[in-house]
Amino acid sequence: MKTDFNHSVTIMGILNLTPDSFYDGGVWNNKKKIISIVQKWNDLGIRMIDVGCESSRPGADPIDIDEEIKRLNLIIPVIKLFPEIIFSIDTYKPEVARYAIENGFNIINDIFGGSDNKMFEIAKEYDVPLIIMHMKGSPKTMQKNIKNKNIVEEVIEFFNERVHSAKNFGIKSNNIILDPGIGFGKSFSDNDKILFNIKRFKNLGFPILIGTSRKSFLKANDSPKGRLANSIASMTLSIINGANIIRVHDVKESLKVKYFLTRYIKSNFPNA
Repeated sequence: MKTDFNHSVTIMGILNLTPDSFYDGGVWNNKKKIISIVQKWNDLGIRMIDVGCESSRPGADPIDIDEEIKRLNLIIPVIKLFPEIIFSIDTYKPEVARYAIENGFNIINDIFGGSDNKMFEIAKEYDVPLIIMHMKGSPKTMQKNIKNKNIVEEVIEFFNERVHSAKNFGIKSNNIILDPGIGFGKSFSDNDKILFNIKRFKNLGFPILIGTSRKSFLKANDSPKGRLANSIASMTLSIINGANIIRVHDVKESLKVKYFLTRYIKSNFPNA
């Protein structure tokens, strides 16, 4: 199964099995609905899906391990029906990550960036990619009293430290993916700076994941449901600036953009 993302653009579909996510909370709440959406995305050509069982929206309350695994069990039988799709588990709890990997998941997506070293141990033990994300605080507190002097330098410093720790635990370089964490403890201005400095993060030598889909920094007097055009615009900027994995709610529209942009970039910038 392909896990080398450094020389391509991959669309990652978001599937939240949560009642309280900011955009699609409560939508995918039974096995029949989950099979339906995964089949639809598979037919469209999606090859990566990120599954979240605990909301990380600003102000979200944490849930315990048992509740997270209970929600996760909704999709466990489904992923076995789609062996061609890479499934990523969006969790910061090592116990949940281990359970997911042992039941067919392929990637760990940790919003706390491996702050619990047990996550590094699990990624090493199962030889799976780990997405290391930058966040200030926690989902409950991250958008309160935001103070970032130079967000780009801060994120780079964080990545350097986390990558060093990951490698010390024996994680292979080709199993590391970096996510600067758009919207996680950042101001609107911080998010803009991150988008325009993706190439600086890429200079660290690892695939870069960007997730802007439907987020509040895109708003123009609208709600998350009205931010499709805004999301596509930010996705376009991300791909042009070098992002490798784009995490999205709107799979069909995003795949269309990806196909056009990658063709355009390949035709006009063959050495990019």
